[in-house]
Amino acid sequence: MRRWLIFALGVIVGQWLAYGAMESPAGYHTRAQQAWEGRDYLGAMRLWSHAVSLQPSDPTFQYLRGTALARLGMRLSAIDAFQVTLLLDPSPALTRHVFDELSRLNRPPGATVQETSVPLEHGMGVWIALVTVNEAHTGRFLVDTGSSVTVLSPALAASAGIVGGRDGGSPVELQTLGGKTAGPSATVASLRVGDQELRDAPVVLHDPGSGLDGILGNTFLSRYRVTVDADRRLLVLRQLVGE
Repeated sequence: MRRWLIFALGVIVGQWLAYGAMESPAGYHTRAQQAWEGRDYLGAMRLWSHAVSLQPSDPTFQYLRGTALARLGMRLSAIDAFQVTLLLDPSPALTRHVFDELSRLNRPPGATVQETSVPLEHGMGVWIALVTVNEAHTGRFLVDTGSSVTVLSPALAASAGIVGGRDGGSPVELQTLGGKTAGPSATVASLRVGDQELRDAPVVLHDPGSGLDGILGNTFLSRYRVTVDADRRLLVLRQLVGE
């Protein structure tokens, strides 16, 4: 009996030491983001899987694991991860992202989305939409069909690992309400509004104004017929096919 007690105590102590030395879910999440930004999607998937195993009730970890699985082409596993996310009472914004991902994964091969509608926020006489940068970073962007460029705030750029001026070009001149200014150019791997995505999107890094993370300009919008449905507060983007 004494031997069994000693054995059981040893197992408990061993597990305590093992788990005590284990990395936290937040630590795995940070490393997974770094892997994702370096386009190491396999590494990101494994790290988010560790975070999920330690904190399975966190919908964000489940969702991010699903995005990595989708990027790796593991469609059924990604769908499972997104469905689990929906069971964990995600925020409204995260829920929209999950449905967007499920819509893409369930789309027939070769099919293209001709039109997408996304909710708009109205404030101070302008319209604001949620835009996702590099798959995992969502910000509030002013929808501006009069802007020739898309502007990204330095803060959101930093969180998404985007660095300006790498091409060695001159700063891009901007005309703002406060006058002329300039900001460094950069390239975003993915810029997405609803179901519409632009890969390798050109942006300019500059402060877009108080409470905003960016300005959605014509480097993105010119690819679509843009309709603002003020009554329903929707931004409708329809692809310009054959025009």
